[in-house]
Amino acid sequence: MAHELTDAELMELVVQPAIDRIFHEGELDSVELFREDDGSLLAEFIAGDEQAGSWLHTPGVEISVEDLAERVVSDLQDFVAESSFGWGELRGE
Repeated sequence: MAHELTDAELMELVVQPAIDRIFHEGELDSVELFREDDGSLLAEFIAGDEQAGSWLHTPGVEISVEDLAERVVSDLQDFVAESSFGWGELRGE
């Protein structure tokens, strides 16, 4: 289950593959992980002056690594499709 992975493992197995699948080279400026006091884990993506987040862990919610990876891809697809640099594009299909 995804909640059993370390932050580094989540980056390697979930976040980086989603980035590689969705963003074109040079579009993404940064990605950071933020852990909330309740244990929730958020990945924040910055592209120019635009940002999006994707929850990697929510306490009490179990999700497989595969399902989490698809959720992050879906979140990033929505972000890019609504962004100034990828308006209307459906990427990662």
